[in-house]
Amino acid sequence: MVCRLSLQRLGGFLLGTCVLLLSPASATAQEAPATGSEPGPEPKTLRSQEADRWNEQGLRLFAEGRFTEAAQTFEEVYELYPNVPDVGYNLGLALQLAGKYEESIVPLQKSLTLRPGDPGVERALGVSLLNLNHGKEGLEHLLKSLEGDPQNVDTLYYLALAYYGRAEFDRAEQCLRWMFERNPDSALLYLRTANAHRINRRYQEALADLKKAETLDRNVSTLYLEFGLTYIGLKNGPAARDAIQEEIRRHPGSAEAYMTLGELFLLVEHDYTRAKESILKAQQLGIAPIRAEFDLGDVYFRRNQFGEAERHLEGAVKLNPNHRRAHYLLARVYQRQGKMKLAEEHFAIAELLDKQEQGELSTSFRTMVETGEAPK
Repeated sequence: MVCRLSLQRLGGFLLGTCVLLLSPASATAQEAPATGSEPGPEPKTLRSQEADRWNEQGLRLFAEGRFTEAAQTFEEVYELYPNVPDVGYNLGLALQLAGKYEESIVPLQKSLTLRPGDPGVERALGVSLLNLNHGKEGLEHLLKSLEGDPQNVDTLYYLALAYYGRAEFDRAEQCLRWMFERNPDSALLYLRTANAHRINRRYQEALADLKKAETLDRNVSTLYLEFGLTYIGLKNGPAARDAIQEEIRRHPGSAEAYMTLGELFLLVEHDYTRAKESILKAQQLGIAPIRAEFDLGDVYFRRNQFGEAERHLEGAVKLNPNHRRAHYLLARVYQRQGKMKLAEEHFAIAELLDKQEQGELSTSFRTMVETGEAPK
């Protein structure tokens, strides 16, 4: 999914173009009249120029994969032009890709209110709702998106995931078939299919699809990250590291790539200095705070720096009281410090959460290591 170009004089949108330019003519013409006194032409022009500057910066950050920073910048545009549909779409999409699904809902709903039935906004809203475990609502929005854009790979992919989550396997597989039938030459198609194969631990099939995607478009975002995760499943650590570093070279703003590289250094290569550097870079780029806190706690634990480990792991538990692994590792930290009562409390919490946990798919490097699937 990409940002949009919104110029009224072009008669609509150029979908698939990660550019959005707000000129005085386009932005103010699409914005609903404000109540009260209307500003004169000069304030409008200055406001539009300011929006353009913020927007260009947001698009650059978005293209680099720096979605948290892009969202912060798009927020400035949204404050100036909340009634331009594509402004809300771009902000919502950046928030979604930064993992801030709850925050993405309001601007996406605002955009949909301003332009009902927009397939791109319906899709983005559906994806955010799925990630918030609102499966029924998410499915409804994805189906509406499919009505308006029946060939879109992302819509079909997320519909398949939604149906799998509902155990409606025939419908899920139908969506995957439609992906191929309607988009035979799409690199994104093969990337999405490879992702599905990897999640289901079919690594050789995933690798074959990734190689097809690579022949079609070597620059598609997350391609080499997916290569890296697949090589991890195949227990090929060096190939995984090379692939993830290639992802970073092509998309230097990818927080996820830096985080995965950090976990590879931490869990496989035991290079704790480089692990810390990569995780801190991911944190700077806007990775979910809970992930950074937990992994940094692990780094310090392995380096026997228990005070720092305690600080980060307590932060992880505060961010997510149901994080089983954080409780368990924090208990081990307390144990090593001789704080036995606290250790016993957190071991007990971890054991209780372990009994409550559902089966977890191998969607990340750390999960794959902890389920014994990554290279040792």
